[in-house]
Amino acid sequence: MKRKQRKQRRQKKTTYREKPAQENDEFKDTFKINQALRTGDYKLLREIGRETGFLSDAIRRRVWPFLLHCTDPEIQNTMEGSLEVPHKDEEQVKLDVVRSFNSFPKNLSAEDKQKLEGQLSRVITHPQLSLFFFSTDEMYTTMEPVLKQLTILDTIIRLEDIEVFNFIIEAGVLPYYCLSWVITWCSHDLDDLEKITRLFDFFLSSNPFMAIYFSAAVVLSRKEELLVLECEMSTVHSFLTKLPKDLDVDFICQQACELQEKYSVYDIQCQSKIALDQVSCVNRFEKDWVTIETQDELNNMLGQTVIPLLNQERCPIQLNSNDQNLHSISVLQKLKQLDRKDVAIYTLVTIGAGVGLIAMFMSNADLVR
Repeated sequence: MKRKQRKQRRQKKTTYREKPAQENDEFKDTFKINQALRTGDYKLLREIGRETGFLSDAIRRRVWPFLLHCTDPEIQNTMEGSLEVPHKDEEQVKLDVVRSFNSFPKNLSAEDKQKLEGQLSRVITHPQLSLFFFSTDEMYTTMEPVLKQLTILDTIIRLEDIEVFNFIIEAGVLPYYCLSWVITWCSHDLDDLEKITRLFDFFLSSNPFMAIYFSAAVVLSRKEELLVLECEMSTVHSFLTKLPKDLDVDFICQQACELQEKYSVYDIQCQSKIALDQVSCVNRFEKDWVTIETQDELNNMLGQTVIPLLNQERCPIQLNSNDQNLHSISVLQKLKQLDRKDVAIYTLVTIGAGVGLIAMFMSNADLVR
């Protein structure tokens, strides 16, 4: 594994030498990213993350903490809690840790696997970490915020391609098929680390609702394959659940961005008549997150805005119409019924996907060094 990574780094250096720096696109992109980091240009970094990604794991080690405002050395050196206290999910974590290295990385020796399993277990069960840190909407005690987002996905598909929408509805399939794509940013469904890290570049640079636009783009891109299937629930659901391994990630990211341009976060809530909460990270992203540039601003935002809101009763945002969309209401109700049956499965999927994702990152020395 290490020899392969060294070979890849030598190949990249060779690429740089093949052309003068001013003619090398990768060199120019790297220069642009470094310049944005030096000047604190969050807007430019987000544009790069959405359009092309951050090129290499070495760059990601610098950019991701910057975008997440996790670069304060005092915070990094702060240690709270005790490793002697059992983690509430420790037994489940043990099972998932063992499974995490079965398929990735390839050709891992027994000695290296045992070492990585120990490191992974210590990371996951550390008292300062939580497995459910994908976004605030996924951190509630119920799935309702996520189910509302899945319901809105149906509306995007209806507005974009009524033929695809009608086929899925006739088959009786609910938008539950993309749940793992949304709550794990596709890391549960792909085993290609390069594609996963590219998607994390994309999602970390976007509104949290981008996972819904992305899911809609995936479904719409598979129209030809979908419409030749038997219009029957189990067949269609099974097809939609499987994220293609050969997925053209860059193309789907581009399509997702176009969907966001066409149907803004607020407008698509109005179209579907499904209002997300006022405290939803989706609705507060532009106001509370995009404007932050320093650790102090982040702390003030969390202390003065987010935490007080989370302690209040959750209320939906005000839409531009009080009319109801009966289809959306029906889909949401069915999703809630399905969720009550599958809450244990949801928990296991979330924990398992989180453990597996960190295992993939930890086994990649370039990303975590």
